[in-house]
Amino acid sequence: MEHGAATAPLPDAFLHFLESNGIDPSIYTSIDSTPRYIRLKPGFEDCIEDVESEIKCKPKKLEWLLGFYTLPPHIQIASTNAYREGKIYGIDASSGAAVMALGISPGDHVLDLCAAPGAKLCMILDLLGDSGSVTGVDAARHRLAACRTMLQKYKLGDRCRLFVADGTTFSVIPEGFRSDSESLLNR
Repeated sequence: MEHGAATAPLPDAFLHFLESNGIDPSIYTSIDSTPRYIRLKPGFEDCIEDVESEIKCKPKKLEWLLGFYTLPPHIQIASTNAYREGKIYGIDASSGAAVMALGISPGDHVLDLCAAPGAKLCMILDLLGDSGSVTGVDAARHRLAACRTMLQKYKLGDRCRLFVADGTTFSVIPEGFRSDSESLLNR
């Protein structure tokens, strides 16, 4: 790692694991070399020039991930008009790639466990368009509140249900679904 580079702290147990497996911990701790990513909300592709002029650098388009751009690590997007107006959001490329791997189509119903802070929820809802739904589950109420805020900011909350629950035991009957036993009982 470069001398003077900013680092993020890692737990001792994780450092021990890395050391025992011959993995250089700097790949996890170097903040200065980790790029930042943004995703343009569909329909706002033309705002990238405005973002460029506000942050005074050219975002680099990721050819392999639709709507994603990379920025140098020191660039902050929170002060840009596009961010405040809900036209762009920060999301890791790995999260975006995971969402794309799902092959989501309009009309699908998606369950997102460990949903906070909500960037994947937003991307999933963007891919669904005007049909389908997402159920977001997270064990931490305060983290789920961050999801709710994000969904409101990007005007996507009308097709997303959020639950505070443990994803390993979460169960809810989808709206409009009736099991065979319920059908028999209601005859």
